[in-house]
Amino acid sequence: MVIQKSNVSARVESTLKRIVKESDYTHKDAYELGAKLIAKGDAEKTINSVNRDPELERTIKKAEYQIVEERKNQLEKELRDL
Repeated sequence: MVIQKSNVSARVESTLKRIVKESDYTHKDAYELGAKLIAKGDAEKTINSVNRDPELERTIKKAEYQIVEERKNQLEKELRDL
């Protein structure tokens, strides 16, 4: 079996990256948790379970809204400063 190396971080949603960054956990913790799920053989079941969780969707949407709101405020400030 040939293992393809790729940048996993590039495939992770920016919103999820931000949630991890703003938590008490690090990106290393997130990778380690993912690796352990894969090693245990529970990754697919866990991913499917989590993806069907409406609370996760709300959390992600809330973080996305915050990111967009911050960007909007930054652009408005830049526009006022012109």
